[in-house]
Amino acid sequence: MANDKDEGDTGGPSAYDKPTTLASPPGLDGPPRGPHRLGPAVLTDSGARARLFADPDFGFRHRTSTAGISIRHRQFVGQRAHVEPVPSRSTDPLLSETSGAVAAVTRWLRSEGVDVDGRPDIHRCDGGMSHLTYRLRYDTHDLVLRRPPPGQGGLQRMRREFALQAALRPHCPVADMLRLCADQRIVGTPFYVMRYVPGIVPRRRSFGGVALSIGDARQVCVNLLEQMLALHRIDPRSLVSKDLTLAPPSASHLRKLLLHWLSRHARLRTWNGADLRAIGQWLLDHVPEQRHAALLHNDWRLDNIVFDAARPTRIRAVLDWEFAGVGDPLMDLGILLSYWTEPGDHFVARRYQWQPSHLPGMFGREELLDRYLSASARGSKDWAFYRIFGLFRYLLTLQELHHRHVVQGGEEKQFFRGIWVLTHYVKWTCRGLMRHA
Repeated sequence: MANDKDEGDTGGPSAYDKPTTLASPPGLDGPPRGPHRLGPAVLTDSGARARLFADPDFGFRHRTSTAGISIRHRQFVGQRAHVEPVPSRSTDPLLSETSGAVAAVTRWLRSEGVDVDGRPDIHRCDGGMSHLTYRLRYDTHDLVLRRPPPGQGGLQRMRREFALQAALRPHCPVADMLRLCADQRIVGTPFYVMRYVPGIVPRRRSFGGVALSIGDARQVCVNLLEQMLALHRIDPRSLVSKDLTLAPPSASHLRKLLLHWLSRHARLRTWNGADLRAIGQWLLDHVPEQRHAALLHNDWRLDNIVFDAARPTRIRAVLDWEFAGVGDPLMDLGILLSYWTEPGDHFVARRYQWQPSHLPGMFGREELLDRYLSASARGSKDWAFYRIFGLFRYLLTLQELHHRHVVQGGEEKQFFRGIWVLTHYVKWTCRGLMRHA
């Protein structure tokens, strides 16, 4: 992400505070709640699975499963995926005093016509789940460098993300793109540099340390929806360039994406993680006709937005465009609501919330859905699919985080070691939605 905690989160608990012991959820063996557009908060399951909630670290030392998965007539069999871990801060060349990477970036920027000098104050920005982001504060420039994790290539993705934001700048609040570097010798990966956008980035439980009034919290939600609707009204064809191709959506492409996700799930799933095959199969069997072709952010969340420090309800920039594409705009809404936690949600969901959507005055999921459908003049015909799609994608993100930080020993192992419990909770929510769809 382009901003970090010293500018945004000055008051609330850290996103990586120590996990609490998880007790059994009330009513685990009781009846599920009734049918609902956004699904039940908790579903039934066998008593044997209650132990998952009672002891989140039970059997943690078991190895990663290497079993294949069968999707009816489709079979995916593979060894455990090799995913490069995010480098620790002590081994990161951009944070090392002796690597020379920062000096090489400075020389490269000057060769590209950006007037910087001396060694910048540099640190890695917190937040984000894939690409690595750093803030470089020179005397005359405040910049952000963004790159993929080492060993993952990423030039095409960097080029695409850079070109998309450059094309979006006249239409949508995004950071000012400066330069793209394809030379991997400088920092070990391709990267791009953009201008830093000062402001507030909400974190898990705090709106950047700002105490929002109930009215301001509601206005934040209004502006969040209006900005998403504005994005969906942009004609994707107007943004296409030699470095940016935006393919029109198709049902076959969506099925290929789901199959790819399922194969990755098979490689990364641990013995205690939720089995997502049934959800993936349901999605494959219910892919709707792709009648709408809007530009999608595909990771629209409060913590991917920079808000104005002087006027906290005003959006200054939208961050993290690496997953952007073209598709049905309900997909963006489904992804937004998959992260949206309400005060009355189960404690497992609240334990791992990613944004302060629980604050007094914030819309609930039902109100967000109703307002979006009303403003976009859309019906709810395909909503069940995109709601479950958003949760399925969220489940895969949780699996990736568990693999990176727990299985591979990443920096935030202590926080993410019990996150597999949340995968079972979200899976049960999906099963309820599937039953009532």
